[in-house]
Amino acid sequence: MTGFLYGFFIVFFTLLGFIIGSFLNVIIYRIPAGRSVSKGHSMCMTCGHTLGAADLVPVFSWLFLKGKCRYCGAPIASRYAKIESFTGLTFCIASVVAVEYCAPIILWPDNISLIFYTIYFLMFIAGCAVAISSMMILYDTGKCFTGFAITAMTLKILSSILPYILGFYGYNKEALLGSFEQIVLTCGKVAFSVGLTAILCLIFKRKYGKAEVLIDIVMLSIPYYGLFFSAGDEYLRTVITALVYGSLMSITRSDKLRKYSAITVFVIYIVYMAVRFCLIKIFQ
Repeated sequence: MTGFLYGFFIVFFTLLGFIIGSFLNVIIYRIPAGRSVSKGHSMCMTCGHTLGAADLVPVFSWLFLKGKCRYCGAPIASRYAKIESFTGLTFCIASVVAVEYCAPIILWPDNISLIFYTIYFLMFIAGCAVAISSMMILYDTGKCFTGFAITAMTLKILSSILPYILGFYGYNKEALLGSFEQIVLTCGKVAFSVGLTAILCLIFKRKYGKAEVLIDIVMLSIPYYGLFFSAGDEYLRTVITALVYGSLMSITRSDKLRKYSAITVFVIYIVYMAVRFCLIKIFQ
Protein backbone atom coordinates (compact mmCIF):
# COMPACT_ATOMS: atom_id res chain seq x y z
CA MET A 1 0.00 0.00 0.00
CA THR A 2 2.81 2.40 0.90
CA GLY A 3 4.57 1.86 -2.42
CA PHE A 4 1.35 2.51 -4.32
CA LEU A 5 0.69 5.61 -2.21
CA TYR A 6 4.18 6.99 -2.92
CA GLY A 7 3.83 6.25 -6.62
CA PHE A 8 0.43 7.91 -6.77
CA PHE A 9 1.79 11.02 -5.00
CA ILE A 10 4.70 11.38 -7.45
CA VAL A 11 2.62 10.76 -10.59
CA PHE A 12 -0.15 13.10 -9.40
CA PHE A 13 2.19 16.04 -8.76
CA THR A 14 4.17 15.43 -11.94
CA LEU A 15 0.98 15.61 -14.01
CA LEU A 16 -0.10 18.62 -11.97
CA GLY A 17 3.22 20.22 -12.89
CA PHE A 18 2.49 19.78 -16.60
CA ILE A 19 -0.94 21.36 -16.13
CA ILE A 20 0.44 24.24 -14.06
CA GLY A 21 3.12 24.74 -16.73
CA SER A 22 0.39 25.09 -19.35
CA PHE A 23 -1.32 27.72 -17.21
CA LEU A 24 2.00 29.53 -16.71
CA ASN A 25 2.25 29.88 -20.48
CA VAL A 26 -1.07 31.74 -20.36
CA ILE A 27 0.18 33.99 -17.54
CA ILE A 28 3.49 34.70 -19.28
CA TYR A 29 1.72 35.81 -22.46
CA ARG A 30 -1.36 37.57 -21.14
CA ILE A 31 -0.20 39.54 -18.10
CA PRO A 32 2.35 41.68 -20.00
CA ALA A 33 -0.30 42.20 -22.71
CA GLY A 34 -2.78 43.43 -20.09
CA ARG A 35 -5.22 40.61 -20.78
CA SER A 36 -7.23 38.59 -18.27
CA VAL A 37 -5.82 35.14 -17.47
CA SER A 38 -9.27 33.79 -16.57
CA LYS A 39 -11.32 34.97 -19.55
CA GLY A 40 -11.06 34.18 -23.24
CA HIS A 41 -10.18 30.96 -25.06
CA SER A 42 -6.71 29.90 -26.16
CA MET A 43 -6.15 30.39 -29.87
CA CYS A 44 -3.54 29.96 -32.58
CA MET A 45 -1.30 33.03 -32.63
CA THR A 46 -1.16 32.92 -36.44
CA CYS A 47 -4.66 32.14 -37.73
CA GLY A 48 -6.65 33.05 -34.60
CA HIS A 49 -8.58 29.74 -34.57
CA THR A 50 -9.87 28.75 -31.13
CA LEU A 51 -8.01 25.68 -29.89
CA GLY A 52 -9.91 22.54 -28.92
CA ALA A 53 -9.29 20.28 -25.94
CA ALA A 54 -7.10 17.94 -28.03
CA ASP A 55 -4.84 20.90 -28.86
CA LEU A 56 -4.29 21.86 -25.23
CA VAL A 57 -2.90 18.68 -23.64
CA PRO A 58 0.40 19.81 -22.08
CA VAL A 59 3.53 18.69 -23.99
CA PHE A 60 1.77 15.82 -25.80
CA SER A 61 -0.35 18.03 -28.06
CA TRP A 62 2.78 19.81 -29.25
CA LEU A 63 4.53 16.47 -29.88
CA PHE A 64 1.61 14.82 -31.69
CA LEU A 65 1.04 17.90 -33.83
CA LYS A 66 4.78 18.00 -34.56
CA GLY A 67 4.98 21.58 -33.41
CA LYS A 68 2.42 22.89 -35.93
CA CYS A 69 -1.09 24.32 -35.73
CA ARG A 70 -3.75 21.74 -36.58
CA TYR A 71 -5.76 24.34 -38.52
CA CYS A 72 -3.27 26.44 -40.50
CA GLY A 73 -0.04 24.48 -40.25
CA ALA A 74 1.91 27.40 -38.79
CA PRO A 75 4.78 26.43 -36.47
CA ILE A 76 4.12 26.55 -32.73
CA ALA A 77 7.02 27.80 -30.62
CA SER A 78 8.74 24.98 -28.73
CA ARG A 79 9.02 27.18 -25.66
CA TYR A 80 5.44 26.27 -24.69
CA ALA A 81 6.34 22.59 -24.46
CA LYS A 82 9.66 23.45 -22.78
CA ILE A 83 7.99 25.47 -20.01
CA GLU A 84 5.40 22.72 -19.46
CA SER A 85 8.14 20.08 -19.37
CA PHE A 86 10.36 22.10 -17.03
CA THR A 87 7.49 22.76 -14.63
CA GLY A 88 6.49 19.09 -14.69
CA LEU A 89 10.10 18.06 -14.02
CA THR A 90 10.39 20.54 -11.14
CA PHE A 91 7.21 19.21 -9.54
CA CYS A 92 8.39 15.63 -10.11
CA ILE A 93 11.76 16.16 -8.42
CA ALA A 94 10.15 18.00 -5.50
CA SER A 95 7.56 15.23 -5.03
CA VAL A 96 10.21 12.47 -5.15
CA VAL A 97 12.22 14.20 -2.42
CA ALA A 98 9.16 14.99 -0.31
CA VAL A 99 7.20 11.77 -0.86
CA GLU A 100 8.20 10.12 2.43
CA TYR A 101 7.07 13.16 4.39
CA CYS A 102 4.01 14.33 2.47
CA ALA A 103 2.32 11.29 0.88
CA PRO A 104 1.29 9.69 4.23
CA ILE A 105 -0.98 12.69 4.93
CA ILE A 106 -3.61 10.78 2.91
CA LEU A 107 -3.59 7.99 5.51
CA TRP A 108 -3.03 10.13 8.62
CA PRO A 109 -4.64 13.53 7.94
CA ASP A 110 -4.58 14.44 11.65
CA ASN A 111 -0.79 14.15 12.02
CA ILE A 112 0.49 17.68 12.69
CA SER A 113 4.00 16.95 11.39
CA LEU A 114 2.65 15.59 8.10
CA ILE A 115 0.44 18.65 7.79
CA PHE A 116 3.50 20.88 8.28
CA TYR A 117 5.56 19.15 5.57
CA THR A 118 2.65 18.98 3.16
CA ILE A 119 1.85 22.68 3.46
CA TYR A 120 5.53 23.52 3.11
CA PHE A 121 5.79 21.37 0.00
CA LEU A 122 2.76 23.09 -1.55
CA MET A 123 4.29 26.48 -0.74
CA PHE A 124 7.50 25.42 -2.44
CA ILE A 125 5.86 24.39 -5.70
CA ALA A 126 3.72 27.55 -5.62
CA GLY A 127 6.92 29.56 -5.25
CA CYS A 128 8.45 27.71 -8.20
CA ALA A 129 5.44 28.58 -10.35
CA VAL A 130 5.78 32.28 -9.46
CA ALA A 131 9.52 32.19 -10.19
CA ILE A 132 9.12 30.51 -13.60
CA SER A 133 6.48 33.05 -14.63
CA SER A 134 8.60 35.96 -13.45
CA MET A 135 11.76 34.76 -15.17
CA MET A 136 10.05 34.22 -18.52
CA ILE A 137 8.24 37.58 -18.41
CA LEU A 138 11.54 39.26 -17.55
CA TYR A 139 13.19 37.44 -20.45
CA ASP A 140 10.44 38.47 -22.88
CA THR A 141 9.73 42.03 -21.84
CA GLY A 142 12.45 43.13 -19.42
CA LYS A 143 9.71 43.66 -16.81
CA CYS A 144 8.80 42.08 -13.50
CA PHE A 145 5.49 42.85 -11.84
CA THR A 146 5.06 43.86 -8.20
CA GLY A 147 2.34 41.25 -7.67
CA PHE A 148 4.82 38.43 -8.29
CA ALA A 149 7.23 39.79 -5.67
CA ILE A 150 4.45 40.29 -3.12
CA THR A 151 3.14 36.75 -3.68
CA ALA A 152 6.61 35.23 -3.42
CA MET A 153 7.47 37.20 -0.28
CA THR A 154 4.16 36.24 1.33
CA LEU A 155 4.91 32.56 0.68
CA LYS A 156 8.38 33.00 2.16
CA ILE A 157 7.08 34.64 5.33
CA LEU A 158 4.33 32.04 5.76
CA SER A 159 6.86 29.23 5.35
CA SER A 160 9.06 30.86 8.01
CA ILE A 161 6.29 31.12 10.60
CA LEU A 162 4.47 27.90 9.68
CA PRO A 163 5.57 26.03 12.85
CA TYR A 164 4.13 28.87 14.94
CA ILE A 165 0.90 28.93 12.93
CA LEU A 166 0.44 25.20 13.50
CA GLY A 167 1.14 25.59 17.21
CA PHE A 168 4.37 23.58 17.41
CA TYR A 169 5.54 26.00 20.10
CA GLY A 170 2.14 26.54 21.65
CA TYR A 171 -0.03 29.62 21.48
CA ASN A 172 1.52 32.02 23.97
CA LYS A 173 3.53 35.22 24.18
CA GLU A 174 6.83 33.43 23.47
CA ALA A 175 5.41 31.79 20.34
CA LEU A 176 4.03 35.12 19.13
CA LEU A 177 7.43 36.73 19.70
CA GLY A 178 9.15 33.87 17.87
CA SER A 179 6.81 34.29 14.94
CA PHE A 180 7.53 38.02 14.80
CA GLU A 181 11.28 37.35 14.96
CA GLN A 182 11.02 34.95 12.02
CA ILE A 183 9.19 37.55 9.93
CA VAL A 184 11.88 40.15 10.74
CA LEU A 185 14.70 37.70 9.95
CA THR A 186 13.10 36.66 6.66
CA CYS A 187 12.59 40.24 5.52
CA GLY A 188 16.08 41.12 6.73
CA LYS A 189 17.75 38.38 4.71
CA VAL A 190 15.93 39.42 1.55
CA ALA A 191 16.65 43.12 2.15
CA PHE A 192 20.32 42.41 2.85
CA SER A 193 20.80 40.36 -0.31
CA VAL A 194 18.98 42.92 -2.48
CA GLY A 195 20.97 45.72 -0.87
CA LEU A 196 24.26 43.93 -1.51
CA THR A 197 23.44 43.48 -5.18
CA ALA A 198 22.35 47.12 -5.45
CA ILE A 199 25.66 48.31 -3.96
CA LEU A 200 27.68 46.13 -6.33
CA CYS A 201 25.71 47.42 -9.32
CA LEU A 202 26.21 51.00 -8.14
CA ILE A 203 29.95 50.53 -7.72
CA PHE A 204 30.38 48.95 -11.14
CA LYS A 205 27.80 51.21 -12.81
CA ARG A 206 25.39 48.46 -13.80
CA LYS A 207 21.64 48.80 -14.14
CA TYR A 208 19.59 47.85 -11.08
CA GLY A 209 16.09 49.07 -11.74
CA LYS A 210 12.64 48.07 -10.55
CA ALA A 211 12.51 44.86 -12.61
CA GLU A 212 15.87 43.68 -11.23
CA VAL A 213 14.83 44.40 -7.65
CA LEU A 214 11.53 42.55 -8.02
CA ILE A 215 13.03 39.47 -9.70
CA ASP A 216 15.65 39.28 -6.94
CA ILE A 217 12.89 39.33 -4.32
CA VAL A 218 11.04 36.58 -6.19
CA MET A 219 14.14 34.39 -6.44
CA LEU A 220 15.11 34.96 -2.81
CA SER A 221 11.60 34.17 -1.61
CA ILE A 222 11.31 30.61 -2.92
CA PRO A 223 11.26 28.33 0.17
CA TYR A 224 14.09 26.19 -1.20
CA TYR A 225 14.05 23.86 1.81
CA GLY A 226 11.05 22.25 0.16
CA LEU A 227 13.53 20.44 -2.08
CA PHE A 228 15.57 19.10 0.80
CA PHE A 229 13.31 17.36 3.26
CA SER A 230 15.75 14.46 3.43
CA ALA A 231 18.70 16.68 4.34
CA GLY A 232 18.17 16.66 8.09
CA ASP A 233 21.31 18.63 8.99
CA GLU A 234 20.57 22.36 9.17
CA TYR A 235 23.99 23.36 7.90
CA LEU A 236 23.81 20.99 4.94
CA ARG A 237 20.37 22.36 4.04
CA THR A 238 21.66 25.92 4.22
CA VAL A 239 24.65 25.18 1.99
CA ILE A 240 22.45 23.43 -0.59
CA THR A 241 19.89 26.22 -0.40
CA ALA A 242 22.52 28.89 -0.99
CA LEU A 243 24.02 26.89 -3.86
CA VAL A 244 20.65 26.47 -5.58
CA TYR A 245 19.87 30.15 -5.08
CA GLY A 246 23.22 31.19 -6.54
CA SER A 247 22.77 28.87 -9.52
CA LEU A 248 19.25 30.11 -10.31
CA MET A 249 20.28 33.74 -9.96
CA SER A 250 23.24 33.17 -12.28
CA ILE A 251 21.04 31.51 -14.92
CA THR A 252 18.73 34.53 -15.00
CA ARG A 253 21.60 36.99 -15.44
CA SER A 254 23.23 38.05 -18.70
CA ASP A 255 25.54 40.51 -16.97
CA LYS A 256 28.69 38.97 -15.46
CA LEU A 257 28.50 41.21 -12.41
CA ARG A 258 25.04 39.94 -11.57
CA LYS A 259 26.30 36.37 -11.82
CA TYR A 260 29.16 37.19 -9.49
CA SER A 261 26.79 38.90 -7.06
CA ALA A 262 24.87 35.63 -6.77
CA ILE A 263 28.13 33.84 -5.93
CA THR A 264 28.86 36.55 -3.35
CA VAL A 265 25.52 35.93 -1.66
CA PHE A 266 26.33 32.20 -1.58
CA VAL A 267 29.68 32.89 0.11
CA ILE A 268 27.98 35.15 2.67
CA TYR A 269 25.50 32.36 3.50
CA ILE A 270 28.40 29.98 4.14
CA VAL A 271 30.32 32.48 6.27
CA TYR A 272 27.17 33.24 8.26
CA MET A 273 26.59 29.57 9.04
CA ALA A 274 30.26 29.04 9.94
CA VAL A 275 30.24 31.98 12.37
CA ARG A 276 26.93 30.82 13.84
CA PHE A 277 28.31 27.30 14.34
CA CYS A 278 31.43 28.65 16.11
CA LEU A 279 29.41 30.91 18.41
CA ILE A 280 27.12 28.05 19.39
CA LYS A 281 30.13 25.89 20.25
CA ILE A 282 31.79 28.65 22.23
CA PHE A 283 28.77 29.53 24.37
CA GLN A 284 27.47 26.00 24.94
